[in-house]
Amino acid sequence: MAVSVISPYTATDEVRIKDAVELLAETGHPVSPSTLERLCRKNGVRLSKDGRANCAPWSKILMLHRDWVNARS
Repeated sequence: MAVSVISPYTATDEVRIKDAVELLAETGHPVSPSTLERLCRKNGVRLSKDGRANCAPWSKILMLHRDWVNARS
């Protein structure tokens, strides 16, 4: 008989804002941490804490950055 295991760990794509800023700088369209946090708050993207650092879902950050770059063009 199979036993289902309930794991307390879930897959997440959370990334620290600081790390996201460094990765996005490589795209040629750098963004500041404060701008990225402001974009998250403005668009309802949930920010969480990892120690003292703010984190957000990487997939959402990518879409926000895309829209931000397109709006500036």
